[in-house]
Amino acid sequence: MIPRLFHFVWVGDESKRPDHYIGTWNKQHPGIPIKIWGNDALHGRPWINTEHMRDFATRELAGVADLMRWEILLQEGGIALDADSICLERLPDWLFDCEMFAAWENELARPGLIATGAIGSIPNNPFIARIIEDLRQEPSLAGRMAWQATGPGRLSEAHRRYSYGNLTILPSHFFLPRHYTGLAYSGGGPVYADQCWDSTRQLLATQGNPAPQ
Repeated sequence: MIPRLFHFVWVGDESKRPDHYIGTWNKQHPGIPIKIWGNDALHGRPWINTEHMRDFATRELAGVADLMRWEILLQEGGIALDADSICLERLPDWLFDCEMFAAWENELARPGLIATGAIGSIPNNPFIARIIEDLRQEPSLAGRMAWQATGPGRLSEAHRRYSYGNLTILPSHFFLPRHYTGLAYSGGGPVYADQCWDSTRQLLATQGNPAPQ
């Protein structure tokens, strides 16, 4: 089972962390612990992909957050969520019975792309370990954006490459009912969260360098 634990990663200017959004997850899930991973965690513990973190810290902090998220999920399990997501409804209990889950980004706008803004996993998931090892073996991720190298592109490619059959892929409207292209879900099915697409993307792309030592 997936541990009942929420993870949020925010590196860079912590005064701009959207705590009011993070608080919506606590409001809908009283009793489920929330762990916030910030600059202290980035600098204060060993990471497998430290070199890639240093690279992304100079150009796109979303990549740093992605890399941290994979290693956090491998070590602790739980559910890793984007800090700019707003929880609207309590997650169903059956979701925690999955080995791993994620959701499509948008079935119409970006078919085949698995989003990484809400990922749940058991600890020590060999599929996540494989993603981390693949990243470690790449000498450089220069010239590739975070969504391609460390986020949805990475997850989607690994899912196809390794034919990982234990990933439960949820409809996009579970966590992303409104896509940044303007497409919106109105089907009346379950919507557990919404994404504030622009609120943190610009911050993560432009903040200063918090590179690990």
